[in-house]
Amino acid sequence: MATIALDKIDTVSATAGKAASGATATPGFWRTFWNTIVDAQELRANTYVNGYLAHLTDGELSRLGMTRDQMIRHTRSMMTSL
Repeated sequence: MATIALDKIDTVSATAGKAASGATATPGFWRTFWNTIVDAQELRANTYVNGYLAHLTDGELSRLGMTRDQMIRHTRSMMTSL
């Protein structure tokens, strides 16, 4: 019969636990692909909303709780983050 040292069992079980949980340092291909699609759709939605806000009057913008300067700054910061 073979004997196994207890410290080896702890190391093997810890490694198996990490592998089973899927804990990796970098996301996989599909996760990166999904995140890229989500980011693109968020940018598309933000562009659409900013285009709509640009057509509103100052009174309508103030009712929504923003000024035209804030809307312009938000749009510019969104476009420079690309």
